Amino acid sequence: MSDSGRPSKVPVTAYQRWEMASFDPPPPPPPEPVDNSAFEAELQRLRDDAHAQGLASGHVAGQALGYQAGFDQGHAQGLEKGRLEAHAEATRLAGLADAFKAALDGAQNEMAETLVALALDIAQQVVRQHIAHDPAALVACAREVLAAEPPLSGAPQLIVNPADSPIVEAYLQAELETLGWNVRTDSTIERGGCRAQAATGEIDATVGTRWQRVAAALGKVSPW
Repeated sequence: MSDSGRPSKVPVTAYQRWEMASFDPPPPPPPEPVDNSAFEAELQRLRDDAHAQGLASGHVAGQALGYQAGFDQGHAQGLEKGRLEAHAEATRLAGLADAFKAALDGAQNEMAETLVALALDIAQQVVRQHIAHDPAALVACAREVLAAEPPLSGAPQLIVNPADSPIVEAYLQAELETLGWNVRTDSTIERGGCRAQAATGEIDATVGTRWQRVAAALGKVSPW
């Protein structure tokens, strides 16, 4: 039989026949080219965002500093204005207090003057009533004249109203004789008063004169 229809076989050596396939993995394919445009775009976006945030932060910080500076300035101006207004108000109140004190002092002085005048009027009436109803009112006045210092000398005389002569004789006669005084009457001298005369001087102890001395001590002029 003819073998013309079969493919011809390649001769195989004994080594080739027992050679086993390698266990190593196949080498990786070559890397594909990387597109850096997207990375650059993302990096630029991050840079832009950071810059924008920096500007915003700086703007906010600048506003805060500006607000603080404005607040500090306004606060200082407000304090100064308040201080000036308080000083002006204190000055005004002090002026009102002084004016009130002056008015009060004036009212008190006026009231005091009125009270003194009223007291003098009342006292005058009391003295008049006392002299009229107490015949011995002359005694105390005459004894003050007799005890005056320095004592009168050179024929001293006690001059009284004629109506008071009996009072002098009843209460003062012994004292007058001891001191060497004489008694003389004068109708121009009001009852309750007297006058003393001597070579060394004169003492006016009439009621009108003594009253004027009392009024003068109170800063008043009050005729009897």
